[in-house]
Amino acid sequence: MNFKKVATIAAVAGALAAITVPAMAFESQFSGTSRLRYFLSNYENGGGGNPLATTSGVVVVPTWSDSTSAKLKMNNYFEQRTRLFYTAKVSDDLKLVTGFEIDSVFGDRAQSQTTPSATAAGATGRNQGGALESDTVNLETKHVYLDFKIPSTPVRVTAGIQPIKDQLKGIFFDADVAGILASTKLGAATVNAGYFRGYDQSYFGTTAAPASTVRPRGMDNLDIGLLEGKYAVTKDINAGAVYYLYNDSRGLLGYSDIMIHTLGLTGDAKFGALNVSGFLAYQGGILKKDGASTAYLNAVAANVAGKMAIGPGTLKTAILFTSGNDSNAATNGHLTGWVGSSQSQNNTWAATAGTSTYNESGMMLLNRNAAAGTGTTDVAIVYNTGNGTTPLNMQGLYLYSLGYDTAITPKFYTNANLGMAWVAKTNSLKPIDKATASQNGSNFMGTELNVETGYKLYDNLTASVQAAYVMLGGFYKGSSSAGTLADAKNPENPYTVRTSLIFNF
Repeated sequence: MNFKKVATIAAVAGALAAITVPAMAFESQFSGTSRLRYFLSNYENGGGGNPLATTSGVVVVPTWSDSTSAKLKMNNYFEQRTRLFYTAKVSDDLKLVTGFEIDSVFGDRAQSQTTPSATAAGATGRNQGGALESDTVNLETKHVYLDFKIPSTPVRVTAGIQPIKDQLKGIFFDADVAGILASTKLGAATVNAGYFRGYDQSYFGTTAAPASTVRPRGMDNLDIGLLEGKYAVTKDINAGAVYYLYNDSRGLLGYSDIMIHTLGLTGDAKFGALNVSGFLAYQGGILKKDGASTAYLNAVAANVAGKMAIGPGTLKTAILFTSGNDSNAATNGHLTGWVGSSQSQNNTWAATAGTSTYNESGMMLLNRNAAAGTGTTDVAIVYNTGNGTTPLNMQGLYLYSLGYDTAITPKFYTNANLGMAWVAKTNSLKPIDKATASQNGSNFMGTELNVETGYKLYDNLTASVQAAYVMLGGFYKGSSSAGTLADAKNPENPYTVRTSLIFNF
């Protein structure tokens, strides 16, 4: 066979292959953000949570300080967080989205000593690797999900580990979680329906004999259901309704099953330069306890917010209310405290690992605000939207905020905010004034003043400074002491100063 025949046969075979094998070309998209921050603070401590939280009415001045003193130690530390995102995009209707995260604090732990109690070489843990020689395992999976449109339908599906945030501005649920979400757009209406599994207790259960007593997977879970509807009344007015199911059958807090139904109405509108938004929500639920009293939940939450362009910037204001439990709620089984979700690994409720947020306030210390958060070490006086340590003692919250954001030049901006917080109900979490040996009469937690200013060094690199100061209210009066009249002191007012470099690409 001569060369020409071979070349001809090869060309024909190649053409047939091109016809019969569909093209599988896709686009690789990379993006990310990296943030480096330096802190000077008597409140933020490189950890997380709420150093001013109360336990049985006693203010816990941070354990790294003298718990009988009003004086808090000033910390200084560096925190680094990098997030990397990769999307494999076949088309606008089919893509795989992934996200990864690397966190550390300068000088934390590295190599073989990568947990506080690690003794074996190679012991690993997350949020570390900033110590000498650095090497450690610290690449976390944040998102892995398929995003696709069902052909010939208006339905779009995301399936896998993904971010979800409720349409109540995050006060019930704002987290990354594994599940399936379907979103359907029908004219002016959008409907979302989803199922998410927070925990499967079989991964925490014992495997001791007899094996027949081990519960199978998928039986004892934290399950979350979602149904949201939004309708564009006009191009400037939207109305919505939402329903969220929280069903926990793992034995959390001693209850065999906790089922919470959250229903809400939402709305937003634009009137010229004025934008307003808000919601009204109700929680009803049952906390079942085998062989004991069942508790019932009836809680409410409400919000209204507005912002308007004034002068060179935007004036904004907002009010948030969540209801609380009184001192007898856990005993009589009539719970009225709003439950914002929280991590509860191995059916243990973690008060300082919240999965609810309220970003509208602009606060840095007064409430957990992910928009102004500090990465993995964020702290807040009101760390979850129920303002408590478990669903049985949520105090509730009144939070008012006022702020002004301005872009002085295309590269230079300044924001300033004021916020005030009160607990909604008095219960066992209210601090005790050691001078009177009784709980304080005031529900006023404090006032925060903060400011942020930043400058774009490059289009992708911004340098900024944040500063916040909280003037504690009568809620904390005389609560830091050794327990005697002579020793009664007010806790020191929290403050923080943060400098940061933020790179986005």
